[in-house]
Amino acid sequence: MVIWVVVVLGVLGAAYAGYVRFSRVALDLDRLRPYAETDSYEAMFAVLQAKAPDADGFSFVVLGDSRSDIGMARRVLGRAAEEKPAFILSTGDLVRRGTVEEYVSHHMPLVKGVAPIPVIPVPGNHEKGPNRDFSTFKAIYGDERFSFDFEDCRFVGINNAEQIGLSRADLRFLDEELRKPGATHKFVVMHVPPRYMKSSTQGNEGRGFRWHARAFKNLMAAHGVAHVFLGHVHGFATQTIGNVQYTITGGGGAPLTEALDEEGNVHNFVVVHVGVQGVRAEVLRLKGDEWVRSDIP
Repeated sequence: MVIWVVVVLGVLGAAYAGYVRFSRVALDLDRLRPYAETDSYEAMFAVLQAKAPDADGFSFVVLGDSRSDIGMARRVLGRAAEEKPAFILSTGDLVRRGTVEEYVSHHMPLVKGVAPIPVIPVPGNHEKGPNRDFSTFKAIYGDERFSFDFEDCRFVGINNAEQIGLSRADLRFLDEELRKPGATHKFVVMHVPPRYMKSSTQGNEGRGFRWHARAFKNLMAAHGVAHVFLGHVHGFATQTIGNVQYTITGGGGAPLTEALDEEGNVHNFVVVHVGVQGVRAEVLRLKGDEWVRSDIP
């Protein structure tokens, strides 16, 4: 019986490998690689490292899910740039299908529209692309995850675009980067929220991950992470869990969810201020034609 199971699994595995091999879509990635000269992780981090520290501290912006409506995405990003942040973090879902054409016509014009402010994204599930390998994303950014220090802060981003959960490799990467010395404040960025953010994922069945969620929660608490930023749910929600702030900011242009309340069902972005007094975060919500600012408790 065991032998038959092994044989069947082997045949199915070979069949799937053959399907993947012969069903791959040819992509003209060379059209995206010129953007890597200024917008790859490596290029952006070099620019940030060259900046002189400001005695008054600095601010950064977090937003996400800017796919679909380029007009709204331009409005959100444009208003975010007015905050004069050192950089903008994106929680993913930059485009709808991950094609070369979408990056050229949608995402990169948005990025260039706020230059020279670096826009540093993690991939979302829509960045998988036709071959489900994130190749278009990597052609620009060079990788699917990052870790960099800016002044006394560390920023770690991972690709958790698979809703099922985090891999052991993801947890090892987070652990290794967060345990390195030299950072007073630590921030983590990824796309899919954990299912234990019940207030924001309960009404969106399947929108949060379960696999290794408890290990992730323990890891964030153990390393004293100040804030975890997430997307995927198209709106705004925030929750403190184990002394760690978790904030979903997925209101960057994609159609808004109806699963959140009136305060969450909005286009939005988050501004984080880091200074001698510590870390302070605000959310700016678009209500009608007005941007309304409030503190994130």
